[in-house]
Amino acid sequence: MQLPDNRLGYWRQFSINLLIAALATLGLAGCSGGAENELVSAGKTVWEANCRVCHQQGLGGAPMIGNQKQWAPRIAQGVPVLIEHATQGYSGATGVMPPRGGNPDLPDEQLKLAVAYMVSQSR
Repeated sequence: MQLPDNRLGYWRQFSINLLIAALATLGLAGCSGGAENELVSAGKTVWEANCRVCHQQGLGGAPMIGNQKQWAPRIAQGVPVLIEHATQGYSGATGVMPPRGGNPDLPDEQLKLAVAYMVSQSR
């Protein structure tokens, strides 16, 4: 049986939110579950296309992916704050983040996946 489109969207968003929570609290990037791996892979793809330039080299003060020392204080603020900074932009003592990584067309869903991926790789 196929669910109506609105129900599929609800469950997809629910899955993404669950993944974000799991990655943020448990660091499950290496887990072998099919759905989790799919979403982590999707987050990596978004990161590679939109976030990599700054977060791989530390441009503009961006925390480099995998650098636990740089990410720890940010992760401690909570994933919702990280998503807010990624969505709306951030300018502070630690650096500058343009809204949506400079891509105004980047959908919220993809942005959340990229944040979850970076957090999972930087714990």
